[in-house]
Amino acid sequence: MPLILKNYNMYELIPLIETWLEKEGFSVSVLANKVEGTKRTGFFSSENITILLEDYVEQCLIRCQGLVETCQRLIQYLESLPPKERQKDKEIIIREREIISIPCPYCRSLVKITEMRCPNCGAYIKGQ
Repeated sequence: MPLILKNYNMYELIPLIETWLEKEGFSVSVLANKVEGTKRTGFFSSENITILLEDYVEQCLIRCQGLVETCQRLIQYLESLPPKERQKDKEIIIREREIISIPCPYCRSLVKITEMRCPNCGAYIKGQ
């Protein structure tokens, strides 16, 4: 039973799913986009659940495998999460900066201050 949550990504959802499973009594392991939980239900029995998350543009697809009742409760929990506003793209500000040149102490040709050696004579520039 897949679920699509808009404006959430797997990095935001994994800790929420992990916490929910732990509250339900599961031992949890996370590997990349997969969350697995195991809960002892008896001496020789246990309940297993696997949640797979896939990120898409502005949404996350969640697939749950395991006991139907547990998957339904998890989906109800995820559907109850507050709606999340899409974050507007941050403005990228590019500032030009001037790279200062200094004279080489040996041949007097101009060397950018970011250089360690003079491109003309090969001398090391002090203070670098």
